[in-house]
Amino acid sequence: MKKSIIYIGIVLSCWLSCDKIEPPYTTGVIAAEKTILIEKFTAHECQNCPEAGRIIENELKPTFININDTSQSAIISVAIHPGQSNLTLTSENYYYDFTTDGGDQISNSLGVNVGTALPKGGINRIDAGHGNRLWKRDKWSEQITGLLIDQDLNPLPKNIDIDIELILNEMNKTLTVSSMISVLNDLNGNYALALFVMEDGIIAPQKDGLELIENYKHDHVYRCPINGWNGEPLNTFLQQGIIFSTTEKTIAFNTDHNTNWDSEWDNMNNCYVVGYIYNTETGVIEEVTKKRVQDE
Repeated sequence: MKKSIIYIGIVLSCWLSCDKIEPPYTTGVIAAEKTILIEKFTAHECQNCPEAGRIIENELKPTFININDTSQSAIISVAIHPGQSNLTLTSENYYYDFTTDGGDQISNSLGVNVGTALPKGGINRIDAGHGNRLWKRDKWSEQITGLLIDQDLNPLPKNIDIDIELILNEMNKTLTVSSMISVLNDLNGNYALALFVMEDGIIAPQKDGLELIENYKHDHVYRCPINGWNGEPLNTFLQQGIIFSTTEKTIAFNTDHNTNWDSEWDNMNNCYVVGYIYNTETGVIEEVTKKRVQDE
């Protein structure tokens, strides 16, 4: 038998059949080798979006954990506010503009349009059918389970590892990013590496149910791409044992990347760089990691 999984509480069949996740968020624990990216498409006027965020934070992340470090989740999430939705428009009550060009391009590529009901989630960008890669929140757990463990409850092997290196110039507010890629198992096809910045702790209005929360804390907010919204190709064969580094990229924390970043912005310690590798033919993400920009 491969590495065992930690599994407590309920049988796996519930994860594969339950249609809706209900509080309290207490179930079993599944340890995994891989890490999954959830791209949650959200909006400040979406009344159901905060509950979707609570499902991710309070139920999914504690349930799917890293087999080598059980203090870490096997899920990384990012909140993308698509400009294609009327629910992300600014107004007197919702004055903060969370939309970004990069976020809009990702949203469009996964199938978000003006008529898309939010929240929706991309789960490693696997195909959801209907011409998009968007999953309703009651399907997130089922899809994550299928990506992390096999039918015998063994963790699916991690095929590639991404190590992000950061150099922060606090005076100039610039960040230099490089990555070291280690191939653990052969991967066929062409792959690309995409890097972006996300930010925690943005205080701005949010509709939660029927209530307007003036001082809502927005976490995991997509801010800007580092090497293009769809990344850059990895120009090497991904064969087991190969280790290689990527070209350094430098970005500045200013209005070139988001209209709410300005010369007074000092929230770099709440930012993370997220990196993911995906198959350019299928669009499916193979592995993802994140690193804090500035240690507290």
